[in-house]
Amino acid sequence: MVNTTTYTFSNGVTIINTTPHTITFKDAGKLIPVPTSGILINAKVVETVVKSGNPTLVKTNFIASEEDEEKLSQIEIAHPGVLPIGSIIAAQAFPGRVFGMTPILGFERVAPQEKRMNPDKFTTF
Repeated sequence: MVNTTTYTFSNGVTIINTTPHTITFKDAGKLIPVPTSGILINAKVVETVVKSGNPTLVKTNFIASEEDEEKLSQIEIAHPGVLPIGSIIAAQAFPGRVFGMTPILGFERVAPQEKRMNPDKFTTF
């Protein structure tokens, strides 16, 4: 069964986790693990060669699939006003609709399982 539970932080921001793993936020001094919703929003990676040679230079684009578009639309209908949080790739594929997370101060360069994310600031494209 898919967990479509949302989480509302002390600042009033409500999210749904569309990544494949639990994300730990630090909210009002407390560590809050937000589990995956079970709905994965992802994107296809497409490279375009900008310059051939040594080295070859490419431009990377992140393309939304119809399947992920449908999943995101269902989230938006079921949970209006909720921020779907996802990977930076998903955020780029769905600009202004999926949002990336930002780490709290001091946790910018730690292993993923040690990350502590900021509930007050998200990345958008």
